[in-house]
Amino acid sequence: MLGFSGSYDMITEWSLLNYMHIEYRVTKDNDNQKVSQILKSRLKFSRGEIRRIKRCAGLMVNDQTVRLNALVKEGDLIRVNFQDDVAQPVIPQDIPLNILFEDEHILAVNKPFNMLVHPLSYHVLNTLANGVIYHWQQQGHNSKFRAVSRLDKDTSGAILIAKSSYSCHQLSEQMKNGLCQREYLAVVHNRVTMESGIIDLPIGRPDDDSLIFGVTDQGKEAVTHFTVIQRFASGSLVKLRLGTGRTHQIRVHMKHLGHSLMGDDLYGGSLDLILRQALHSWRLEFNHPVTKEKMQLEAPLPTDMTSLIHKLKNDGRELNCLDSQLRLE
Repeated sequence: MLGFSGSYDMITEWSLLNYMHIEYRVTKDNDNQKVSQILKSRLKFSRGEIRRIKRCAGLMVNDQTVRLNALVKEGDLIRVNFQDDVAQPVIPQDIPLNILFEDEHILAVNKPFNMLVHPLSYHVLNTLANGVIYHWQQQGHNSKFRAVSRLDKDTSGAILIAKSSYSCHQLSEQMKNGLCQREYLAVVHNRVTMESGIIDLPIGRPDDDSLIFGVTDQGKEAVTHFTVIQRFASGSLVKLRLGTGRTHQIRVHMKHLGHSLMGDDLYGGSLDLILRQALHSWRLEFNHPVTKEKMQLEAPLPTDMTSLIHKLKNDGRELNCLDSQLRLE
């Protein structure tokens, strides 16, 4: 059992049957409130989760089953029991995982390139989801696969996965409200002349039949922050932070600036030095969905990108280095 300090006392516990409960000690501020109000305002349960709690009669106060409209007083102990929906269409598969962090509520993995996150109708095996479900079943859990962040097949790096609908909702809200920061490293063609900047250009499909995305007035808002880390004669190493999460956002925005990602032949990049888009999800910053602790996770660069950077550096025409904190060995 885990106890957490803060403005309120909340305890969570998982069993091998994937049965979760959350406990909350009612404070003076919540005296004489309905349980449903506390679930919404303090524990941040979604409407769907509250409906699920109601269906499974999983609500207790001081070890007595109660309804959602029950009134509580200071010092009462609210306990929420809920059984996760375990319908799982993903086939478990023994795939090695590079785990960055894992506890009862979340899992963060350094995904390799050339791997889909979710199975498709024509590609049901060898995805990240297959490996995660196998890993969880070996631990005795049978949770659904819920990726909170998304990565393209050939984008490597840190990806965040929730172990319950409750954790997924908390993290998704952070994404929506800009509280979850996602930083990427990319190697792009040509020298980026500005030290940093913000790309605020809408992204969408140029037409209904298009297979790629582009900057278009009819697109959705898309914001990307960039900082140049290192310049070479024929390219630049760039750090990018997403303000929004549109499909192919970094690839489209950098192409629009005239700096397609190396290896990204779909958006004008060359395959001469690397055979996939040189894009890596480097860092995730977010608040833990239950403990509220500030989390910062980093995924080391894969060998193909470090090799690419060394090739560009070793041609003897490196121009400048703005950040020595990155370890590219």
